[in-house]
Amino acid sequence: MAVEKKSSRGAKGPPPKGKAKSSSKSSSQSSGSGTLIAVAVLGVLVAGVVYAHQAGHLNSYVEALQQGSAPSQKSPIDAVKDEIKNADAEFQQAETEKDAKTPPTKDAASKPAKKVNPEEDKAADDKKKQEGDAAKKAKKQKKPVRILQASIGAKEADYEIRQEIRAADRLHTKKKYQEALTEFRRLLKGNPKCIRCKYGEGAALHELADKQRSNKLVQEAIAAYKETCTWSGGRRSVRVAGCLAMSGRMSFMGQSRQSVKLLDTVLADLSEDVKILEEIGLQCLISAMNKKAKSALTRLLELDPENGFGLGHLGFVYKLELRYEEAVPLMFAGLRGNDDRSREPRFYYHLGDALQRLNRSDEAYEVYSQGADSGNFNSMYQRSTYNAPNLKAQPWWTPEETPYAADIKRIEKHWKTIRDEGLAVMNLNQGGFDKEEENLRKEGDWGQFTLFQQGHVLEDNCRKVPKTCKIMKSIKDAAGCKRGQVKYSVMQPGTVVWPHCGPTNCRLRFHLGLVVPDDVHIRCGNDTRTWYEGKTIVFDDSFEHEVWHHGKSFRMVFIMDFWHPDLTQRQKEELSPI
Repeated sequence: MAVEKKSSRGAKGPPPKGKAKSSSKSSSQSSGSGTLIAVAVLGVLVAGVVYAHQAGHLNSYVEALQQGSAPSQKSPIDAVKDEIKNADAEFQQAETEKDAKTPPTKDAASKPAKKVNPEEDKAADDKKKQEGDAAKKAKKQKKPVRILQASIGAKEADYEIRQEIRAADRLHTKKKYQEALTEFRRLLKGNPKCIRCKYGEGAALHELADKQRSNKLVQEAIAAYKETCTWSGGRRSVRVAGCLAMSGRMSFMGQSRQSVKLLDTVLADLSEDVKILEEIGLQCLISAMNKKAKSALTRLLELDPENGFGLGHLGFVYKLELRYEEAVPLMFAGLRGNDDRSREPRFYYHLGDALQRLNRSDEAYEVYSQGADSGNFNSMYQRSTYNAPNLKAQPWWTPEETPYAADIKRIEKHWKTIRDEGLAVMNLNQGGFDKEEENLRKEGDWGQFTLFQQGHVLEDNCRKVPKTCKIMKSIKDAAGCKRGQVKYSVMQPGTVVWPHCGPTNCRLRFHLGLVVPDDVHIRCGNDTRTWYEGKTIVFDDSFEHEVWHHGKSFRMVFIMDFWHPDLTQRQKEELSPI
């Protein structure tokens, strides 16, 4: 499996100089597929595409959800650890209460009372306490907290079989998931009301699904977690854990909206639990249910005003609504809070972007610099987050620096054909260009006509430009680039594009000039250039770049994303789409 990491940070410099300042994302950042099965892939692509487009650098987050865990996101058990960490004491308390109710034996009652010596008793108590503390410390050092705590179901049916639950949990801790599943199911046969056993069944299925890459087992885990989540009268902490785990698995399967509906039904019964509200907010964002996400996050902050997750994510929602003045302080508070989920790359990115749009560029670059220093970005200029390690990083390239020089010469040879077919598409009667919808424009009119997306051909569009598509289909590193697009781009006079970075360092972007008037410019890094008709320029769009068009007629270029030349063939095959 290809591994994605943050590349080593590049040298920082002063904020770039250009005619226009701003920021956001490169086009078509829909959520990438995971590595399970096509069913899960399609579901998540449909559920997450709008969120990924609006949210910018969210691709890594959505992909991680598909793979079962989000960056910096706590596991279901970790998420409720504060609620259940003292549950072992409940067993002891129950045992103590049980002993207290047991009448003393005749022998004990017949024995004369021992004479009391206060000083001796105090010394004995102190010694016993010291020995007890030492024993607890030694035990804690030998046995770290497990992922599963057997005692979190210490109620009624769970309590009666607590030792057997502990034994099943030990199997899970040792990664003997099939044996743990068998044991929990055996316990459920004799104890059908044991909510803790049902949760254990779901957790074992969860791990087996990841191990075997089985959608069937994912669905079985969801069913088990769902029973735990909706089990009336069950222990609160187990129910919360079950709800969170169920929601994560449903999101993995592209069922975020269904997850939100189910969480809504249990929310009232769980007295507006903070962690459930966090999960509803997250799943609503993934499903582009921004209004509902804002409602859940607002209620969350009413219950817990210092909640770092709620502060950062509500700020993020305001950013999507272009309410920058309200977004900035909330995202700042999220970054300064105690929740790692509000210190992920997208929060640094969108906080800086909001500051730039408020003409607070110096503060924006301070945030970007902090993002680089914390390892969230490769550098303050190269702010992509969906990265492969050890790739050459520079803003501008020449075709000769890549293995694609021969392909580019061939494309340039046919540039007039490509131009003429693009001009024909501009006729609205034939479909026209789609408006840019990712809030990248500061002002103006910018349209695109896409032929290849995430390594797949869009046949309906290709039928309108058949000669161009025939050429591109023969160039696999462009047509098959799962982390890029091939498209026409038309920009009208007066258009200014905010400074922004693409989502990944795994591609290089080639622009072929088709119609180029005077006074149009593109800056990438610290270098500003322009286009020439029939010629190609190459840049790495994971670096900050911006465009401004002060000419008098439209500008048309043909955009081709090629795989980064340092990627291996195996990486190209295994990296997920963007």
